[in-house]
Amino acid sequence: MSRRVVIAGFGASEIAARSERGIAAFALDAATAALSDAKLERDAIDGYVGAPYATNAGSHHAEGGDEISVKTLANMMGLRLTWAADLYRRYPTDMVGNAAHALLSGTCRHVLGVRALHVLPGQNYATGTGNDAFGLDQFTKPYGFGTVGARFAARAWAYMQRHGASRDDLFAIVSLARRNAADNPTAIWRDKPLARDKYMAARMIAEPHGLFDCDMPVCGAQAFVMCLEDDLPAGASPAWVTGWSGFSRPERIWQMSGRRPGDLASAQLYDGFSSMVWEWLDGFGITAAGGAPAFIREGHAERNGKLPINTFGGALGEGRLHGIGHLREAYLQASGRAGARQVRSGPALVQVGPYDDSSFVLLEPERPRMSA
Repeated sequence: MSRRVVIAGFGASEIAARSERGIAAFALDAATAALSDAKLERDAIDGYVGAPYATNAGSHHAEGGDEISVKTLANMMGLRLTWAADLYRRYPTDMVGNAAHALLSGTCRHVLGVRALHVLPGQNYATGTGNDAFGLDQFTKPYGFGTVGARFAARAWAYMQRHGASRDDLFAIVSLARRNAADNPTAIWRDKPLARDKYMAARMIAEPHGLFDCDMPVCGAQAFVMCLEDDLPAGASPAWVTGWSGFSRPERIWQMSGRRPGDLASAQLYDGFSSMVWEWLDGFGITAAGGAPAFIREGHAERNGKLPINTFGGALGEGRLHGIGHLREAYLQASGRAGARQVRSGPALVQVGPYDDSSFVLLEPERPRMSA
């Protein structure tokens, strides 16, 4: 039996800035679409992985409101599961790693993964109130360091001062996202290019991040199906999962896959704030320390460049789906199904999360070179 793990299909709901439909409707749309894409019926699903935590500072953390758990979704869909996990404060890349372990252990055969987000009416997305702070939050929360991207802004300022980058370099990231989003039918910013003057004139959120450096909160969901190669449904389009790792050992993704950064055909790098893209271009050695802004400014991140970045528009172009859009695009690229966005065939890297808490997945269009 082959021990190779694949993503067999992906599905997406519509993406809306606001909606009267609930989070359950978006999640169900995405899950149903993923099953259809993977050529599977609901009764074939015996595993589930989710990451339901609402990460915005103003979240109500309400089941069926701005979060949805496996219990709710499994009941809605009539799933009979032998394994299920909802990951607390984790990302779609972590979902893939956990699903892979469940499949490799033989606990289940077909895993459904769902990530859904929803902006509740009247919700203040970027700020929260509270009189108590615990743990490390005691040293940051009283200063507003955890809201509206303040900690990322501070890090961006340090990077810019250290390496001589400017807000024009941030604009280059946002402009690339908007241009790539033009070919993404679900993107919230599709066909809405952004001029430099408008970017520079937008209100400041947390300096140096202005309004357009921040991804837009949306209502939407995306979902995937994973299995072992031997259980791939007839007619499904696989992308092989050849590596996964977490923030404390990012190099493990190369050790596991037998690849190196120079092998990449594309990279989907998390861009909840524009400056985040610099972190892992430098961090993985794709660029020298401080070299990421010039790499983007000189066109190397374009679809026809040395390493296409966020070919679907990223979170800055598609909307804030907390990394599931990055995973979906890597799947589409690796399986050759990205349409007008398709770049050359080869390994597709996914990185999701902030600088101090990322996780990583590598997807490939062919069977991995490592032994079964």
